[in-house]
Amino acid sequence: MIRYVLAVLLAVALLALSVPAIEHGATVSSERQIDHDVDEIDRAATSLVDHEDLPPDGHPPPQRVVPVSLPSDSLTSTPVDRFSIDRTSEQTSAVVVALEGENPRTTVIDAPIVYATPTENRSVELGGTATKTELLLRLETDPSGTNVVVVTRV
Repeated sequence: MIRYVLAVLLAVALLALSVPAIEHGATVSSERQIDHDVDEIDRAATSLVDHEDLPPDGHPPPQRVVPVSLPSDSLTSTPVDRFSIDRTSEQTSAVVVALEGENPRTTVIDAPIVYATPTENRSVELGGTATKTELLLRLETDPSGTNVVVVTRV
């Protein structure tokens, strides 16, 4: 009888010790997934600004499509509380990502990114858990004549 009690106590103790490791692994997995998506957005936006020219009037602007997949709330991943892209200057933007229960992390992108229209300096906000969406990035000009990357959801 004592063997069974000791076996149960040992199993409970091992489970209690493994929970922090599982939570850490979920956070690391989500960070890796988010970092990949941010890198793809960065690569597409800087490619548009650095390597594309605006076409003549009446022709579609250069564009890229970037898939974004926010992690779900599960045993192996931590959900996202905040994912936003804010234009910080004429030539840069900042991606701010906060996983649930974690401090926000900021990544700088060397391209000015705005949401929906080049005439307004609106932030790109993505939210929800297990959100799979595609972002359309287009090269356009803002009212001051600066090339900007305009983001919309596909």
